[in-house]
Amino acid sequence: MRQQMADFKAQLEEQKIVSEKLIIKSMKKGMSWIKKYVYFQISLVPILAIMWLGVKEFAHLSWANYIFLMVMLIVDVAADYRINVSAITDADYSRNNLVTTVTKLMRMKRQRSIMMLITMPLLFLYFIWTGIEAWMHFPADGPDFVRGAFYGGMVGGVVGMILGFIFAFRIYQKMQRTNDEVIAQIQELRG
Repeated sequence: MRQQMADFKAQLEEQKIVSEKLIIKSMKKGMSWIKKYVYFQISLVPILAIMWLGVKEFAHLSWANYIFLMVMLIVDVAADYRINVSAITDADYSRNNLVTTVTKLMRMKRQRSIMMLITMPLLFLYFIWTGIEAWMHFPADGPDFVRGAFYGGMVGGVVGMILGFIFAFRIYQKMQRTNDEVIAQIQELRG
């Protein structure tokens, strides 16, 4: 009877360890998409720099406009990396660090919110600046296809801006929800 009780306790302890490992693996997997997204953002920086250089030349935008966007883009991606990738390490998911990990996840959510509150209005003002600057160089006496391309670019820019803001807000919400899910898993693991 005592042997059976000891075996039963050993099985329960083994199940608890396996359960903890599964929860930790689930937490890492839940956060991994955020890291992949940030690395994707980093890979897009040179492509966007080249593409926007073409837009700058076509719409006769100033170098100040181009440089402002590139600085804002680099600062935003660097902040995303610092907030979402370097803040949490694999060691943070061990049982001994779970309280610290919850604190880091809460800080991550707060920093992400602050970043969103700063970036979105700045980006909106940048788009207004770009629109005004492009409109000042409107080719009123240019060929029809140039004026058509200009109008198409303006309409496409407005539509793209609106869709971009919606996409950015949805990604932001998904990141915040992922943090909430990982925090809930940690709370469950801690009992």
